[in-house]
Amino acid sequence: MKRLSVCMIVKDEEELLSRCLDSVQGIADEIIVVDTGSCDSTKDIAREYTDKVIEYDWSHDFSAARNESLRHATGQWILVLDADEYLSIDEHHEWLQFLESEAPVNYLAYTLPIINFTGERAYDDEISASPVTRLFPNYQGIYFERPIHEQLTRGSDKKLFHKKIDLKIYHTGYQTQRVNEKDKHERNMSIFNEMMKNQQMSDYDWFTLGNQYRYAQEDQQALDCYEKAIKDTDIHSVWYPHCLVGLISLYFKQDRLLLSWKWTEERLSQFDNYAEYYTLKAIHYETLGFYPQAIENYQKAIEIAEGRAENDQEIWLVDPMYSFEMPVQQLISIYFSLQDNQKAIYWLSKLLNKNSKNPRVLLKMTDWLSHNEQSESVIQFLNQIYNKNSKTDSSLLFKIGLALGQKELVEHYSEHTPANLTLSSAENCRLALVQLDQMSFNQYGLELLHEGEELDLHSWIQIAVGSFIWKDTRLLQKAIGISGQNTKLGELSALMLQVIQDQEPEEEKFSSKHTDEWFTIAKELFVLKQYECYDQFVNKVQTTDLVNKLANYFYSVNRMQISLDYYSILLKQEALDIHSLINLGLYHSSHGYTKEAVDFLALAVQMQPKQRGLYYSLINCADPTDREKYIALFHEEFPDFSKISFVREFIGQIHA
Repeated sequence: MKRLSVCMIVKDEEELLSRCLDSVQGIADEIIVVDTGSCDSTKDIAREYTDKVIEYDWSHDFSAARNESLRHATGQWILVLDADEYLSIDEHHEWLQFLESEAPVNYLAYTLPIINFTGERAYDDEISASPVTRLFPNYQGIYFERPIHEQLTRGSDKKLFHKKIDLKIYHTGYQTQRVNEKDKHERNMSIFNEMMKNQQMSDYDWFTLGNQYRYAQEDQQALDCYEKAIKDTDIHSVWYPHCLVGLISLYFKQDRLLLSWKWTEERLSQFDNYAEYYTLKAIHYETLGFYPQAIENYQKAIEIAEGRAENDQEIWLVDPMYSFEMPVQQLISIYFSLQDNQKAIYWLSKLLNKNSKNPRVLLKMTDWLSHNEQSESVIQFLNQIYNKNSKTDSSLLFKIGLALGQKELVEHYSEHTPANLTLSSAENCRLALVQLDQMSFNQYGLELLHEGEELDLHSWIQIAVGSFIWKDTRLLQKAIGISGQNTKLGELSALMLQVIQDQEPEEEKFSSKHTDEWFTIAKELFVLKQYECYDQFVNKVQTTDLVNKLANYFYSVNRMQISLDYYSILLKQEALDIHSLINLGLYHSSHGYTKEAVDFLALAVQMQPKQRGLYYSLINCADPTDREKYIALFHEEFPDFSKISFVREFIGQIHA
């Protein structure tokens, strides 16, 4: 008998089908593909892998189509996959070990985690996990029921038990591009509408309908479905914690923190041996500014996840993000906000060591280090994590150095990059800028302007920075000529010409409208170590919005002297924005300057009373005589939040 049959139903899956079928080569003894009406090359692709391609008339019933695929399976085991799913070839040995060692039992099916990638790139951190029963023994009377989000059964009079195993399926079906390409939402909703019309909805169906609405970003409808689903559901249902966390997340997203906290404490606490409980608690603490409690719970989440991993237990309850990525990222954010940079860098290093291929994490780490350490130390640190003799690693580090404008990093890693490494015109233009090679800059700048495509903002920034450094307006003048429909770049180019040519600009044109672009140009000049040009540019284009953005940027990378100098200027002008006030408030609070902290935090609350995360620090730092005033203001702005247990306890301690 054949060992494993992979059973699939497909329609118009030419884009992803080969990846799926390639991923099961070596472990699948046969593949059954039921096609429900493809109009593309799906069937031709399937026939390259199997002679069992069955054409099936779609009847708006997923179970019926699934059961048709099972009817043709002859293997001892059946694995059900969709075309936008795949297995990791690196994990084939684990699949083979299971298939060789596990004895089929007629009442037992196996629940696997499906790892869902919901971002747009392979390194994105937007992942989630969901348990789905997809592996079961053949010839044991197991089949599918329910027309959508079909479930396995042995019939109403026979029990089917589910055993969790750690063999993973990977899924990209809900990535942004795939959602746009496939009309899944409308197709699925037509089935759900028919089920609701016929009053066929079970608790599980309401849960899956909630998921459908959530993927379509229809949050209130999703919330309504989750509430119906969980009302009378057994806590031991496989999908219960997923519904619960979905419910909590949507309450939180709608700013209904009293409800999200209540469900966390009353229901999710039943799963306090998983990281999710502590991470969601920490998110509530952090949102309301209770940073010590948030830190404690984020660390507890990580500790529990690591302990489960060490004991070979299932690491997460619902989503792997809650066990490491999210708590670590939030710890980094909190510690940087509180100017506890040593701890922030520690956790940033942990994150980078776990996923060294994530350029966003690497970029943030390298950016901060480049502002605070000598280039030799930065390179030494990076070489502890990456292999500079690896073409992949050296190319990544070369491009990170290029993006950050760090000449020393670019030169060091360029020696180890492949000789045939191809750079775009934009990257070559950037390289010439980093190397201060005006001739090459003009050459690649002209290429950018003549490539026939509309100039993008990133490329324009490079042209603007180089033009200012060398006081050469030729590329900007050409940019005006080709800006076409992009009136913004045309206007920016004209303004940059005025700045370079020392013309007196019209003050209103340098308003907040273009602050982001002026800030990026100023930052680029600074990181390129063109300090004289930086000062010239900021003096010419100076607005309070720009100075606030620069002050907050330098605060974020620990260039405190520059940051505080800018803050002093803004303070004298009474022009500190909300972000600057918060940074100064937290900075003084974390350094024990409570009076100054209150001054800045009170101004921030006065400017934006809905800044809910400020009240805890403000009340803590305020004199006893002023605390009641700030507590009263909090009650007024957030009457429901005052009823949250930990907030009520905190205020009670203040009154005591």
